[in-house]
Amino acid sequence: MILIEPFVFASAGAITLCVVYLASLFASNSRAVLDQPNDRSSHSNATPRIGGAAILAGWLAGVFVIAIFAEDADAAGKLGRLAICALLAFALGLADDRLTFSPVWKFAGQVVIAALFTTLFTPLQSAPLPFLGEVTMSPLWGIPITVVWIVGFMNAFNFMDGANGLAAGAAAVGLAWFAVMAGFAGAPALAVAALLLAIACAAFLPDNLVRGRLFMGDNGSMMLGFLIAAFAVLGAGWTGGRLSLLAAPVIFLPFLFDVALTLVSRALRKQNILEAHREHLYQLLLRLGASHASVAVIYMALISLCAAAAIFMLTFPAPLHWLAPLLLSCVFAIGAAAIYRKAAPAGLLARRDVEQDAPLSAAE
Repeated sequence: MILIEPFVFASAGAITLCVVYLASLFASNSRAVLDQPNDRSSHSNATPRIGGAAILAGWLAGVFVIAIFAEDADAAGKLGRLAICALLAFALGLADDRLTFSPVWKFAGQVVIAALFTTLFTPLQSAPLPFLGEVTMSPLWGIPITVVWIVGFMNAFNFMDGANGLAAGAAAVGLAWFAVMAGFAGAPALAVAALLLAIACAAFLPDNLVRGRLFMGDNGSMMLGFLIAAFAVLGAGWTGGRLSLLAAPVIFLPFLFDVALTLVSRALRKQNILEAHREHLYQLLLRLGASHASVAVIYMALISLCAAAAIFMLTFPAPLHWLAPLLLSCVFAIGAAAIYRKAAPAGLLARRDVEQDAPLSAAE
């Protein structure tokens, strides 16, 4: 078990904050990777989208300090292998930011990273199922399910990175809650890694949410999406199931629900689900007049609500764990219906017989 003195962790946290601040300052003045406004953008000026580098640099600096002073060499090695995978996820996102990969190539890269993770770490060995509880899985099932989960969440998190402060703010709040849960479940190394990443995301917010002069880009959203998904798998494995595999998905259910509902809604309206659009719930809120800050705060509050539900969920037997996401989804469906009732008359939802760009332009 990794043992960290409070002074060491405080130092790691301070270094993370400083590195993210300095890297964000440099990145916000960089013109290397710019996000040019288009008809789907919610910004009007070309903005650097290299913020993921600042978040990753701060997290790596903090993890490096922890690894140096860790009394458990095995735990330090695990953090190092996790950092390698995070670097690859960042590199894939950065390459996509610069070269704009096709969905096929991006998906292939994500699969490779997820497969590497299952090679460096133990894939899922069990999962909670409705009425059955914690069910043991063979590698034949554990490996593909692990890959699908990581790739799926990487894309879901990437889809939700479309408003200032939304992805970073939600990650900061959700990871802080997850760190507390991992610590109490007996995975201190994972708790430290998650909390340092939460600090890095929080330190990124001033330039992203407050000033709006730096985006995290695909380099940041893919890296964060990978790490959060990886934390879920590691949490279940490193605690012997005490930290349910559903803990992280429940915490980040507002993101998963938004993505799933949007895909289903577009499919029912005969829209191309692979085509870029502005019909996520958070995008509809923005187009209905909400500010970036208010949307980010709404999702951060929902993340906290779901984290509380996840903690409550862990007090119940494993066969009942699925009740948490089910009940939360029912609550979210009520809010989503209210948003759709306002968005449809305003022409914000594309129809089969109307070009997508027409209602977007009219709304603006």
